[in-house]
Amino acid sequence: MNQQLYSEDEPTRFSWLLILILALPAIIAILTTADLGDQTSNSSCENVRILLEESDQIRISKDSSTLVIGGSVFSEWKTRSAQKLEPTQLRVKASPLFTPTTIAKCFERMVAHYRPVTLVLFLDDVDGLAKSASTFNALDEIDALRAYWSVSPRFVVVPPAITPALKSEGSMLRDFERRLVTWMNNRAGTTMLDINTLLSNDQGEVDPLLFWPDGKTLGKKGCKLLQGALLGYAGVSNPTTEIPTDGVSS
Repeated sequence: MNQQLYSEDEPTRFSWLLILILALPAIIAILTTADLGDQTSNSSCENVRILLEESDQIRISKDSSTLVIGGSVFSEWKTRSAQKLEPTQLRVKASPLFTPTTIAKCFERMVAHYRPVTLVLFLDDVDGLAKSASTFNALDEIDALRAYWSVSPRFVVVPPAITPALKSEGSMLRDFERRLVTWMNNRAGTTMLDINTLLSNDQGEVDPLLFWPDGKTLGKKGCKLLQGALLGYAGVSNPTTEIPTDGVSS
């Protein structure tokens, strides 16, 4: 009888062993993917840290109460007309790396480190179009993190400008603006800089004369208008400017 019971249990044990063997590669893959995800996250924040530390050494702002940060489009605007967006009363950080998702992920170094009173975040057109869902997720995180770290009691979000090169996406970007206004409802200290109104002409459309011939890069006159709005958040009426040595970061 004992021999018979052993014979019946043996196939069952073998089946479970086979299942475990077959599942092992999948388990390893899941663990490896999770580990790689952590490494990627750490790596991106490390790259951001290095970039910020390099720019911090180039130029120290006299007043760090207002932190202006943005990604690809803002970086291009800043590079082309650095002296117009670099008043020393503002701390300006611009890089294609500075996406909303990365800012949320690396918030401690990118924002909390500077202890700003006002955080001004420029969004790229892709943030309001293809990546709008992830943008709102990132904004949720940033809003929670500024409370957690007790920084930036004022949070200003700048939606993508409907530049001459983006007129065909104008309706979608306007819809994103409306969703952004809804998102800000009942969120303490949040506001939107209506950049499209700021840069508009008498017809109520973004003035193409404020841009370079590519239709997307803000020219010096446009940067001067933008500078005035940013300095308003810093409570400054008379800006002082100096051209940073790298023309990119402060």
